[in-house]
Amino acid sequence: MNIFQVLSQGKSRLHEPSMSAMLGYLLDSNKDHGLSDSVIRKLLQTIDDERFKEITSSGFIDSQVSLEEPYQLNGKRKDIDIQIILLNNDKKECHRIIIENKIKTGAANPKQLDEYYQAILADEPSIKELTIIFLTPKVSNSQLSAEFNNLELRKKGHGKYWIHWSSGDNCISKILQELLELEVAGKINPINEYMRHTLKAFIRHSSLTTEPSTQKTMRAGEDIGEILEETAITTKSGEYRVVKRDSTQIQVFNIETGDKEVARYILAEYIDENNIGIQHEKYNTRTIGKKFFEWRKQNLTKSFSGRAKSARR
Repeated sequence: MNIFQVLSQGKSRLHEPSMSAMLGYLLDSNKDHGLSDSVIRKLLQTIDDERFKEITSSGFIDSQVSLEEPYQLNGKRKDIDIQIILLNNDKKECHRIIIENKIKTGAANPKQLDEYYQAILADEPSIKELTIIFLTPKVSNSQLSAEFNNLELRKKGHGKYWIHWSSGDNCISKILQELLELEVAGKINPINEYMRHTLKAFIRHSSLTTEPSTQKTMRAGEDIGEILEETAITTKSGEYRVVKRDSTQIQVFNIETGDKEVARYILAEYIDENNIGIQHEKYNTRTIGKKFFEWRKQNLTKSFSGRAKSARR
């Protein structure tokens, strides 16, 4: 059982705040997870080992994490998803890190990251050591790129980094996986069994939640039977993946968010927009889905036949 996947079912689904809360908990070296400073240390080494060399060379990294940290810019409140304060031996701040967490690419806002940065500078203009981390799924998305690129650093001691949840060398999943490997090799203190299983579950959950693969939409408890057919469709409301299972179940998933949609509504929308001769108002969801896939197969056959005739000419 994966507790994160269980809690992600239904309307109480784990979204960005809950993912941020778990990550923030692990990054706080003073919490009761038993990992000490290993997660924050690994994060600093991953994003820029040279930049944080002095901090990571110390015996213990004292990190204190706060969530939804409020700032203000031009009279409007700006809440930082995760704020990390690194303390020196005198218990004074020596570096501040803020993490903007994006689970869904649709939440990208080209101005947001720079506005958060400006809000911090408005609150503390003299801040010397500041790092801004943009944490997102690893996808090709113009809005995410614009949000990161529009962040203009104003001071020499400030830095910005873009890392991912589950893909590539600079990702949260890899950091946690490497910690588990180090524990197996006896290179860090033993991790208690409960936390070890929790880390594995969190790695798995973050992958299913943020990976831009079709598999992530198949959440536990929502799929009945093996997939027989599937296709992607586009309507005025978005892009969707339609699935037909051997149980005759029809499912529709939002490609961008991975969320399960009301299949009947999306299929009806597509049928109407494309003038397909299926009287969806007369049928239940499974019959609509069956007739949709029958239409699709016939349409593909006609298209292939047309191309073949053209090629012979």
